Amino acid sequence: MTGWFICSAALSSYNKVIFGKDRGAFPCPLLLTSVHFLVQWVFSYSVSALFPDYYGGKVVKDMSWKVYLGVSIPCGLVTAVDVGLSNLSLVRISITFFTMVKSSAPVWVLLSAFIFGLEKITWNLIMVGLLITAGEILTAFGEVEFDTVGFLLVLSAAICGGIRWTLVQFKLQKLDPPLGGPVVTMRVLASTMFFSMLLLSFILERPWNALGPEHGDYFIDFEHGMKTISLGLSGAFIAIAMVLCEFWLILNSNAIVLMIGGVVKEMLTIFVGVTFFGDNLNLVNVSGIVVVFLGVFLYKVTYHLSNLEKANLSSDTENNTHFSRLSSNDIFIEENASARLGKRSHVGKNSDPDITLTFKIDDEDIDEEVLMNINGSSPLRERSIHGPPLELGEREEGNPGVI
Repeated sequence: MTGWFICSAALSSYNKVIFGKDRGAFPCPLLLTSVHFLVQWVFSYSVSALFPDYYGGKVVKDMSWKVYLGVSIPCGLVTAVDVGLSNLSLVRISITFFTMVKSSAPVWVLLSAFIFGLEKITWNLIMVGLLITAGEILTAFGEVEFDTVGFLLVLSAAICGGIRWTLVQFKLQKLDPPLGGPVVTMRVLASTMFFSMLLLSFILERPWNALGPEHGDYFIDFEHGMKTISLGLSGAFIAIAMVLCEFWLILNSNAIVLMIGGVVKEMLTIFVGVTFFGDNLNLVNVSGIVVVFLGVFLYKVTYHLSNLEKANLSSDTENNTHFSRLSSNDIFIEENASARLGKRSHVGKNSDPDITLTFKIDDEDIDEEVLMNINGSSPLRERSIHGPPLELGEREEGNPGVI
């Protein structure tokens, strides 16, 4: 948990220091982000290849290209767009405002989950979503240095983040066998993330011009070039550490810990923005923060309770399976230890539920214990002595005589 907090705050601070127009103002944030994805790809590929059984490399190796690309392309694209827009927004807005707007992700997760058919919309979730939206409006109005472009970028990133988590869940839960870990998931997604982000960088940033000598000393000589590369690699390793901490928590912690930890992580990031970057907060901003975090917390509590209810219903359904349906392959044989009522004329497979079994009781088949009641007489005995053999299950017209 501590590692998750530290890595998250460190990565947000790193991005702001490197990309912020009033800080490092690196001219190609998308290119640097693609380097991060490349390092994640190399790391995850190497680890899963060296330890295929433990980190899932064997699963990816046995995966067909159709399945691999069906997961990697859509999930990798939406993840790349999410991260890319986030880093572009940090060029223009404060880290505090960025964190507050990104906290609206549960609303978009809910909407995308409803679109993909993974969740059902309830009134509780609708009210929580409206509460988070109201908090975001207060936050936007309270921002002292409001930047429309930056706000739209981070809001788009939040929407993509919601779609991203839902799409990843939707795709991964269909895999058989499942990927089963953060390293192998990173390996499947990072390739598409790298190539798509690199393509966007070439189209939008034109790094061969932006990183030229006339725009800075990033690659003016070998020493400056190594510094620039080291700068990119350091951010990549922070991102890898944060992802691994996040997935470790998902695998080893309960939902309550993750709920509280998520809110604390966002508050810590805001604290870093205010303390180390001088972000300004006013009463409206603070009110928006409180409302957003309250909505996020209620959303996670509601979601957790909903999952518990589903689990309880599933458990009750499994425990109440006292009866099972009979199939056509079942053989019906009735035995009575105290008395044998008769001999079956047919015992076999009931291939049609409308076909009934016919039993015929002859005089010699009737035991005395069955014929005699307490008073020594029985209608069954009278029938056996004076009447014709008793037919059970006789079909009459309009009466199927099902036993």
